[in-house]
Amino acid sequence: MKIIVIGAGLIGVSTAYFLRCQGHEVTLIDRQEGPGRETSFANGALLHPSMCEPWNSPGCWRVLLASLCRSDAALQIRWTTLPGLVGWGAQFLRNSNSVRFGRNALSNLHLASYSVKVMCALREQIDIQYGRVARGSLRIFRDPMALDSAVTTARGQHSAAGLSFRQLSSEEAIELEPALAPIAGELVGAVHYEGDEIGDAFRFCVGLANHARERGVDFRFGTEVSALEVCSGRVTAALSRRRRFVADRYIVAAGSFSAPLLHHVGVDLPIQPAKGYSITVKTPQASPSLSIPLLDDQLHVGICPLQGAIRVAGTAEFAGYNRELRTDRIRNLLNLLKRVLPNASVDTADCQPWCGLRPMSVDGVPIIGPTPISNLLVNTGHGPLGWTMAAGSGQLMADILSGASCAIDPSPYAPSRFGRR
Repeated sequence: MKIIVIGAGLIGVSTAYFLRCQGHEVTLIDRQEGPGRETSFANGALLHPSMCEPWNSPGCWRVLLASLCRSDAALQIRWTTLPGLVGWGAQFLRNSNSVRFGRNALSNLHLASYSVKVMCALREQIDIQYGRVARGSLRIFRDPMALDSAVTTARGQHSAAGLSFRQLSSEEAIELEPALAPIAGELVGAVHYEGDEIGDAFRFCVGLANHARERGVDFRFGTEVSALEVCSGRVTAALSRRRRFVADRYIVAAGSFSAPLLHHVGVDLPIQPAKGYSITVKTPQASPSLSIPLLDDQLHVGICPLQGAIRVAGTAEFAGYNRELRTDRIRNLLNLLKRVLPNASVDTADCQPWCGLRPMSVDGVPIIGPTPISNLLVNTGHGPLGWTMAAGSGQLMADILSGASCAIDPSPYAPSRFGRR
């Protein structure tokens, strides 16, 4: 079958690779000059099935309301975007009740856990280097009630998906990561999620694209798909400024930009872009500042060691499709780094800031599968979990399209769960 995949980020490249492995003729189209140049470029670097709950947890409305008045809020809504968020926001809050949140968190857990297994199998099949380190992640707590809640959740994840964890005292946490010693008095304990990993998502994306190209995937970079041509309930072509791309099936995996592209053909995905920020700061090779990724539960920040650098992520905002790098948000990340690791050997003057638009679905669960247009499918809506779920989502999409037996139930991720939109 001839297939066109639109979008060469982590999800699109993974989808194209697994489709090609199943024997399909695949063309991947992206407006950038190479793979992984947008939201996949400098994300938080952590693959964390342990923390895959949707953002709209019970009581999230208080956090969102407070964000309107705080410039340093971890999750912020811009006043100017409120009119466009009304309908989506109502559904977002509707999915925050305990029953829906629990169901959606379980769906994410199954896909994230499956994705880690697919990644493991992929590394056994091909030589792909992306700076992987598998020491787990360390989530630190300043509030005993928050720690108890996290441990309860971790026990449920262990029962549902076999995720392993250890509850640590503050002394044990510092023994595992000595860089935390300066804030020992602030900590009440930690959770060590032993199955989490870190790796450079951009390096993975480029590496997997190279393997896909060697297998015969046709990459068309520097080509923006401006519209889909539809006739009699089928896509007949993907249109760029200069040509028509024709295939048997079309998969839109363009992150947040999937929604406006599909809207023009009558497919309305309940997705909003959430602008995520990160900074990457260099560390002296002779004096590593961090050995395990840290997640500060109270400050809502993730700090990951990369090769010769530390990446800090954990601030996001609903600002529409605005991709401006705001200096106050970057400054906030630098301040959070200093609060968690006050003695870290980093060169904050040599800071590489970045932002990307995460595609947030209204229920916090990815959208993977066929649309009401017979030969059009989507693979998007992963929010902050694109890196964690990329491999599994690509394999699942390939299996759905090929009619193969899926290793996990695809129905929780189907676009049809929102009705015929």
